[in-house]
This record gives sequence, structure tokens and C-alpha cells, in this order.
Amino acid sequence: MKKWIVPICFFVAGMVGCADQERNYQSSLTNLRSEWLVSPVEARAWASIKNENLPTLTGSPEWVTYMEFLETTLDTYGVVDGTRNAWQFERWHTSEDNAQWSLSSDGSPVRVAHYGAYSGSTGPEGMTAELIYYDHDNPPESIEGKIVVIPTRKHPDPPYSDNYLINYTFNDYEYATDAETLPAPFEFVPPSESFTFDIWWQLAQGLDRIPRDGNAAGAIIVYDMAYDRTKGLYTFGVPTLYNSPTLILSREDGAKVIDDAKQGKSATLRLEATVETSEAFQYIAYLPGAKYGTPEDEQIILVNHTDGPSITQDNGALGLLGIVKYFSNIPQSERPRTLAVFLDCRHYMPGMEDAHAAPDWFTRFPEKKTKIVGLIQTEHLGEMDYREVDGRVEPTGHAEQSYLWTRNNEQLITAAKAAVSKYGWSRAQLSVPERPGMRGALQQVWWGVGAIGQADTGYYNCDVWHCLDVPGFGLGGFLGYYWTSDSGIERWNEDLFVSQTATMTELTGVLMTSDLSEIQSEGTEDSFLDKTNRDQQFNGN
Repeated sequence: MKKWIVPICFFVAGMVGCADQERNYQSSLTNLRSEWLVSPVEARAWASIKNENLPTLTGSPEWVTYMEFLETTLDTYGVVDGTRNAWQFERWHTSEDNAQWSLSSDGSPVRVAHYGAYSGSTGPEGMTAELIYYDHDNPPESIEGKIVVIPTRKHPDPPYSDNYLINYTFNDYEYATDAETLPAPFEFVPPSESFTFDIWWQLAQGLDRIPRDGNAAGAIIVYDMAYDRTKGLYTFGVPTLYNSPTLILSREDGAKVIDDAKQGKSATLRLEATVETSEAFQYIAYLPGAKYGTPEDEQIILVNHTDGPSITQDNGALGLLGIVKYFSNIPQSERPRTLAVFLDCRHYMPGMEDAHAAPDWFTRFPEKKTKIVGLIQTEHLGEMDYREVDGRVEPTGHAEQSYLWTRNNEQLITAAKAAVSKYGWSRAQLSVPERPGMRGALQQVWWGVGAIGQADTGYYNCDVWHCLDVPGFGLGGFLGYYWTSDSGIERWNEDLFVSQTATMTELTGVLMTSDLSEIQSEGTEDSFLDKTNRDQQFNGN
């Protein structure tokens, strides 16, 4: 008797237990269980892998190592059908220390902050040529055959253009945490308060076009920044290969060179670089939902870049790991929708996404877009804010401002407000680019590859960004100190990373469980997406 009673009782208890467990699983899709979330210790271990392989630039051995870690870890969480969408490209690279680059001006050595990416190469002896100063208001008639010295443009005086207001000032928003610590909207932010917008203003000028178009023998770009924030600064947007070897100087070190150029003195510039055929690949894999592999399958795309020079550019894939880890604890049968992981590699490639549109996964396989019903983007997690005071770089004591984007739908907006508050995401700004913000003004543009979730408004090139027009959420820190390969894990905050990842995990659950008919965007009312062309931001117009 005892032989059968025990199994029967166990079976009955198991039935009750399964029912409770099923209810718990469904609840856990949006009411997160803390033990399944990424911990600060685990987050730091993940970040250490990236830190050990900086800069993680597409096609480099370091990037390959980082990708192998991501793929292996995703495999442990149960993803299936992992695919590398690969192609070949010409990768330009040089040393990260100054072993392969140097500068002397009028016979005196000059401290160099970094190199200009994809700018060509000299021999080991370098090349010597006359310096010529480039005045943006009164440019020289010819720079051909000379080393052109180019300072970055100063910030404009008010009244500001729409382009400047949208891209280089703090914008309006729907909701913000720690709002009292944020800069005033639509005003110049001095670097002594935060250099987030200042460094972006200088980087986005695309000064590599000047030596390229003018057939200069070489170039020296002088940033109006202290050496500490210029060191390791990586060129952005990344140009295609041109043949005017370029070096980057800080304000302190560039002053003498500018003076020498105005006097027509000579300099010797050395930049030894290698160009070799390398493989780029996007990685696509799936955490299956209950209907995976059937015509009824619906997918939420988890998307981010994997390439970049710093600890946070781009570490969004680590945030996606945290999301996949969480939902891997829920049985496939209890996951209403599939999570499609899409790791892009084109952000720091020569010419960036526009130059590599043809081999893109969705360009090659447009039918893959038909199953996507929602989007989650994570990038630049765990960033802190910095300022420059008297030539010193120091922390402001705040997190870097970071955006939580969503579409124009009240359910999505309400869910985003609740999640960002619940998990203590410091200095978060909830932005809905498709409508005016709380002050009735323009909200921040949806940056990053997550912009593929937007509708076709004319703002994005939908041949590159695909314009999926699906409900979704995106996370993006605004980088500040993180454009440089010199920003490693010592400038990264794991607690902020954890709170941001938890926020995006809960919002993934919202997309998993929502009635799609109720979370579609309500369209645009007064969106700058209908007023501005994306290309203008990189052309300085």
C-alpha cells in the first residue's frame, strides 16, 4: 500500500504545485523575480570581459573574443538557431599606444592624444611637410600636399539653429528621475558643468572631410578639450579609408602646432597603419517562445551594436544578456513571444551602417521582419557624468544623463514611467520623439540601432534602418567621457547597469504580454522626426 500511496500523493501534490508554478511563471513575466536578475557581481564579471578587450572594434581579435563570450553565454541561456551573418571588409588599424604614431613640429616633439581612424598611413620614417592653418571662416585656397592643422569649431552664439537645439542641447521629455540635476533644456551646457554635449558637438563636425577633399598630405585635428578627455578619442562618425594620415591633439598640445602652422613651419607626422581583409558579422539567435517555429510565432527583437572603443560603446549586448538570462528561467511554454537577439557590428566600421547596408541581415532576408512585433534596445549602460574644470577632468557626482525611448502610446509610456522609477534608474529621461514633451517642446531623437522600431517619417533612411514601425523601448546613455578608448571599467558603474537592465527586462515582459492592438503608436503630432533629416546631424548643417 505504501508503495502506491506515496507516488499518488506526490502526483496530486505535483498537480497543485504545477498550477501554482504556472501562475507564478505568468506573473514573473512582468513582476520580476530578483533572484533571476543580473547581480552587480555578475555584471562586473561580464564588463571585465569587454574591458580586457578594449577597443572592441569590428573584425579585430579583441572584438572576436568579445563576440565569442556573448555567443557562448547566450547559448548557456538556451538560445537556438544562432547565425553569423558575415561579410568581408577592409579593416584599418594601428597601435593603441604611441608605438606607431608620433609628431614633431618645427623640430620639437609634440604629445599626441590619438590617431585619426581610417586616415591612411605613412612609412616608419613618417612624412615631413609644410604646416598650413585651416580657418573655418576664411579657409586657405589650397591645402594640397601640406599638413593641414584644423581646430574644431566653437559653439555657435544664440539664436541657435534647429539642428543645434535638437542635437547639442538638453531636450524636452515626458518624465525624468532626478530632474533637478539635469541641465536646462535648449541651452548651451558649458563643459565646466558637463562635457556631454560639448564633446559630441566637436566629434560630429566630421573634420576628416577637410584633408580628404583637399588632398592634404596629412592632418592634425586640434580639439578644444583638455588632454585627459582627448586621450584615446576615436573618430566618429567613422569615415571610409582616405589617404591623409591624421593625428589628434588636445587644446594644450595643439596651441604650439597652430602657432607653427600660422607661421608656415614644417612638421614630421608618423602614423603607421595596416589594412587587411577581415570578417564582420551580425549575430542572430532566438530564445524561443511557445509558438516558435510555427506561422503564429511573434518575436520581440533585442537589438544593439557590439563594436566600439570604450567600456560602454558598446556594452548594450551585456544588458541584453541580462534580459535573456531572466527569461531563460521561464519555460518556453510559458513565454508568450520569442526573443530574437540581433547584435549588429556596423557602428564603428568604415563608413558605418550606410556603407554596409547591402549585407545587413534584414536586407538579405526581408522576410525575417514579418514576425517582429516589438523592440528592445540597450546601449551605453552604467555611464557616469564628467566635467572639465581648469584643464582637469572630474566626476560631477551624477550618472550620465540617459534616455528611455518609447513610441507614442499611453500604455507604453505608463509602463516606462513605472519601471524606471521602480528600479531606481538615476537621471533617466523618458522620451517620446513622436510628440511634444511636458513643456510642449521637442523631445530627444531616438538614437542607436533601436531606431529601426520607428515608423517611416522621412527622418530615417529606411533602406538602412528598416523602419519596422513596432511598439518598443530603447535605452541609451549619452556617452560624455565614453567616446574614448581610455574609458575603461574604472569609469563604469555596475549598480546603474543593474538598475537599467532590470528596467528593460520588465519592459520586455510588457511587450511579451501586451495585446498588440492596444500598444500601437498613435502617430506623430509635432515630431521633429518630420522636420529634420538624419544625415544633417553628421554634416554639421
